[in-house]
Amino acid sequence: MPADPAGKTDDVDGNGLPRGLRHDLVNALNALLGFASFLEADLPDGQQRDFARRIQDAGRQAMALAERIPSSSRAAAVRVLMVSGAADADPLILELDTYGCEVTLVPTPGRAVQVLRKAPGAWDVLLADRPGPADHAGLVEAASGLTIIPRQAGDSASALALTLRAAGTRSGEG
Repeated sequence: MPADPAGKTDDVDGNGLPRGLRHDLVNALNALLGFASFLEADLPDGQQRDFARRIQDAGRQAMALAERIPSSSRAAAVRVLMVSGAADADPLILELDTYGCEVTLVPTPGRAVQVLRKAPGAWDVLLADRPGPADHAGLVEAASGLTIIPRQAGDSASALALTLRAAGTRSGEG
């Protein structure tokens, strides 16, 4: 989903760039690099494979430039670990990003437990589907100290963002 599909100028970040530009650009470049690596692996040695390598080199250079684009909300972002296998998770993440929530998605409570153990201080708040992950005892234990926000199907991104930002601010003060 493009950062600014209608070309609106009122949806810009503090740097004057469309919200989500960096995110969208990095996603597109990751796709380009992935396709180029598949192409390189499938081509025989020779001029065509060399061309695929040049595409990868150019993609890596573009990625380095994209990584230099300031993230509009990085300093003030609430870092959210979201546990959800729901179909609406990806679009919700894009919406939450526009509200200053930096979301990492994991599909299962078991995976969330692993992630939390590897990087316990990487998130400010945990967002989990209810019923399901929000009620998982192992996840509750692994999230020790993090506020767990249960998400019901149909919760709006704006309401969730307000709740996440408030919870993330509280946990950052402790």
